[in-house]
Amino acid sequence: MRPSNASRAAGFTLYELMMVLAIAGVMIALAAPSMGEFMANNRMTSSANDLLTAVYRARSESVKRHTQTILCFSSDFEALKPPCDGDGSQGWIVFADTDADGAVGDDEDVLLRHGPIPNTMTLSSLPDGNVGYVAFNNAGFARNIALGQAVLGVVMCDKRGNKATASGPEFSAARGVTISPTGRPRVTRIVDTIETLGGCP
Repeated sequence: MRPSNASRAAGFTLYELMMVLAIAGVMIALAAPSMGEFMANNRMTSSANDLLTAVYRARSESVKRHTQTILCFSSDFEALKPPCDGDGSQGWIVFADTDADGAVGDDEDVLLRHGPIPNTMTLSSLPDGNVGYVAFNNAGFARNIALGQAVLGVVMCDKRGNKATASGPEFSAARGVTISPTGRPRVTRIVDTIETLGGCP
C-alpha cells in the first residue's frame, strides 16, 4: 500500500514547455544578425592581420638573411615555385629573392605561404591592376623591382562594402592595409582612408 503523503512527480506542462520554446525562438532570432556581423568582422580582421604579418615577416627576413625578400600575390601559393601573378584573393607568399630577379628560383626559400581569403570577401590593391608585391632590400627598406609598381595599400571588402558600422560613423566594415614607402604596414578601419585606397566595389 502506497504512503498517503507521496508527492506527485515534478515536471513541465505542455503549456510551460511551449512558452519556453517560444521565448528561446525570439532570443535566437534577435541574436542571429549580431552573430552574423560578429563572424564577418572576425573573417575580415583575421585576413587583414594575416597580410600584415606577412609584410612584417618579409621585412624582418630581409634584414636577418641580408638579402632581398619579396611578398607577392600568387595564383598558386602551393606550387614548388609559386608565380607572382595573383590578385591577392588566391593567396600570397614570402620568399628570399637571393638572385634579385623577382621570381622564386630553384635554390630560393619560400618562407611563408598563405591560402585564399574567404570567398565572401574581395581584395583589391593600389595601384589598381597591380601584380601585387612588396619588396625589401637587405636593410629592410621597401624598394621597387621589375615586377611593376609596389603595393601601396590593400582593401578587403565583403557584401557590406565600405560602410560605417555600429562601432562608430568613422569605422568601416571593410579593412585596409596601408604600406608606407619604407615598407611599414598598418591596418585601418577608417572609412575615408579606405576610400583613398580605392574603396569597395
